Amino acid sequence: GLVVSMVQASRRVALAAATALLSVGRPPPMQAAEPTRFAAIADAAERSTRPKPKQLPRRRMDLDFAVLLMRTSYQTADDLDFTPMNDFQRDFFLLRQTEWEIYRELLPRTTQGDLSDPAYFDFISFCQYATIAASMRTGRTFFSELIDANGTSVLVSRDPGLSDNNLLPAALYERVGETLLEKLCEKYAPIAPSAAGAASAESLVEGARKIANIFEINDYQLTSRLTPRADGFELALVAPATLWSQQVLSRRGDLHNDFEAMVVQAYLRRCSVRATYTTSVTATEVIHRWVWPKNLQL
Repeated sequence: GLVVSMVQASRRVALAAATALLSVGRPPPMQAAEPTRFAAIADAAERSTRPKPKQLPRRRMDLDFAVLLMRTSYQTADDLDFTPMNDFQRDFFLLRQTEWEIYRELLPRTTQGDLSDPAYFDFISFCQYATIAASMRTGRTFFSELIDANGTSVLVSRDPGLSDNNLLPAALYERVGETLLEKLCEKYAPIAPSAAGAASAESLVEGARKIANIFEINDYQLTSRLTPRADGFELALVAPATLWSQQVLSRRGDLHNDFEAMVVQAYLRRCSVRATYTTSVTATEVIHRWVWPKNLQL
């Protein structure tokens, strides 16, 4: 939380800041430290072994939905208070600048800043989550944060319950999932899943199916299929907007940006089901496999 409570409201300018992150404007007025030669070599080696993004016949994603995913991720990272967001914006800009030309060479028809284009969303979401992951690794519990262009700063302290940086990824996944689930259930109430009543295997699978349908309505993926299993279920998304970035982030050991899985997990938690899931990726699909706890009575 903020130490200086008088400026708490002004510090949280998430919508404006997130919009700035999605734009192609100038970087924040801070200089990044020059990377070491070792780090540069390691980065080049990592890029050379990445899977290549593919130009797939995907529909344009709903812009409001794309912005919701990006802004929720940014706002959640801000709320967790592990890094000055002016530093985050700088690092995000610099990573995007470094990665863009490489990505555009592979997908030359991609337009920078076009969030409705799944190919560009794949790129920018990768940059966002890679930056969040890097910031978490060096996360601070107490720091000064700039809040305007005039150099005004406030002191920020992290929740003591999250003082261990290793707790941050799970906290972010849970909060992003909960926020997205709440907003999607509010907007799509007639077709959204309900956590009311006693959960059954059939109702949990149906709830996950409804979440996948909402993502599909917004053209996040081409289509999906949900397969019940004796110990859980499998959700496969065909050509999702994070097909490439989910693979690359996983290979790098960064946070994963599987928004669909975050929302399904949030739904299962609301149903008091603590399931676990694993993910695999093919050339055109992302496949999540959920497993119930062995002692779960459904």
